[in-house]
Amino acid sequence: MSVLGPKFWTDPDAYEALREVDRAGIMWEWLRRDPDYIRWYAEASRTTRGAADPADWGLHFRRGAALKR
Repeated sequence: MSVLGPKFWTDPDAYEALREVDRAGIMWEWLRRDPDYIRWYAEASRTTRGAADPADWGLHFRRGAALKR
């Protein structure tokens, strides 16, 4: 997972793709920038290979859900 710095976040062009994103997509954008979540994800990925529960962060995936771009 790459972490983009604040300079990227303040670039208006970087947000253009968000015009078509649904509520879940907006929530994911918010969550992926949360420093606590970034630390949790890095630790969970390193130590458990995904065994930690993403639902602890409010992530719930529907079967067959696809990322819209």
